[in-house]
Amino acid sequence: MNTKLSTTGRISILLGKQQAETGQRISPRKLSERAGVPKDFIYRLDAGQARHIDLDALAKLCTALNCQPQDILVWETQHAESL
Repeated sequence: MNTKLSTTGRISILLGKQQAETGQRISPRKLSERAGVPKDFIYRLDAGQARHIDLDALAKLCTALNCQPQDILVWETQHAESL
């Protein structure tokens, strides 16, 4: 059994929930401005391509999205295929 840390699509989900609650659409670019983090950081996180995560940037992002780190970072268990 393998495990990995995943962020794929999590920010899109959170932005969608926020839009449903507030009726206001926020783009990743606008989110980066609001959180004070680089837009590339948000795009890499959402695509699951971030190799390193700046904890200060993650904290700012969570504050802007009114969420917890576990809403963005998900520990996924993958079952190894038997040979």
